[in-house]
Amino acid sequence: MTKVTQAHIDARTKDILEAAKRMFVRKGVEVATMQEIASEAGLSAGAIYRYFPSKAHLLRAVCGDWIEHDRALFGQSSVSTHSPLEALLHAGRIVWDQMKSEEAREDTILTLETILAAVRDPQELAADRRASWNAAIDIIEGFLRQGQAAGEIDAQLDARAFATLLLACGLGTRLLALELKEDIDTDAVFDVLSTLAAFGPTAPSTGQQD
Repeated sequence: MTKVTQAHIDARTKDILEAAKRMFVRKGVEVATMQEIASEAGLSAGAIYRYFPSKAHLLRAVCGDWIEHDRALFGQSSVSTHSPLEALLHAGRIVWDQMKSEEAREDTILTLETILAAVRDPQELAADRRASWNAAIDIIEGFLRQGQAAGEIDAQLDARAFATLLLACGLGTRLLALELKEDIDTDAVFDVLSTLAAFGPTAPSTGQQD
């Protein structure tokens, strides 16, 4: 009997995840079936269950993929510069530049699908979605706190709240770009967010009164 290698398992798992993403975008999470995902991945209907017992497990894996992608993106930005603020803006610039691409469009649709699936079936998915969002906020917050420690960002700024705001702005802009397309100036939006992020250290009080 031929031994299945870990490399084969990893490759097959990746194929299934990519097939699932395509089907979720094309048909929606609730409509797409495991059999259709298996067919899209070139597998038999039964074979897919060896890797993922249910559609919910597939969705959790998709969320895990996003977290790892975010970590890799911000990790690469950290290597490219010694400035936490520059690293944050560099990662943000990459995301914004890709916003109107077909890949980004599909990612945004997939994000919407997973949000709706989690809201409609919170017992299965809500905890994983919360973990995914909180992980993204954690990453951004970490850069903001490093920027505060380096004197690049206002130390009095609530880093957690601002990280949440930046994530919300990014998601909202992506949603608008789905329909507005060239009518929305994503570069201008990014420039405004960059200005907000680049708060300098708070000037010390002189203690003088009028």
